[in-house]
Amino acid sequence: YLIVILLLFFIVFILLKIRDYRLLKTVTKLNRGTRTERNLVVSLLKFGLPPTHIFHDLYLKKRTGNYSQIDLVAITAVGVLVFEVKSYSGWIFGNGNYNQWTQVLAYGKSKYRFYNPIKQNTKHVEDLKKELSLENIPFYSIIVFYGDCTLKDISFVPNGTYILKSERLNNV
Repeated sequence: YLIVILLLFFIVFILLKIRDYRLLKTVTKLNRGTRTERNLVVSLLKFGLPPTHIFHDLYLKKRTGNYSQIDLVAITAVGVLVFEVKSYSGWIFGNGNYNQWTQVLAYGKSKYRFYNPIKQNTKHVEDLKKELSLENIPFYSIIVFYGDCTLKDISFVPNGTYILKSERLNNV
């Protein structure tokens, strides 16, 4: 009986993965972006957003000739949602006004700095607004953390910006 149960579990697991891959292919290629970005695409599709309203791994050409890469954009009834996806472990500390945030690992033994995702995504929102010339439509900046991290002390988050763990995505 145990072998039959394990076999059924395996078959259901494979069928769910195939369903997710089929969903994902309605928006993007299976090898485009990061795994966590693709997971976010599938989550938005399962939440009910149409594939035609989700744009993954966008590149906007700036006036300087450089490109700005945006993880994900979703067009919804409430406005344009601009997502920045992060995958971290450990404790995350940050302040909306600082240029660098801190990742703490091994109970404080290791610390790493990374660019403030609020500032990063705020620039993405500005670039997208300029490119699309949509001044009267609300834009929201959503920073989604995947991985085994804990958002310990995040302060000075501007209005219209949301910082969350991936499990809370549907709440936002």
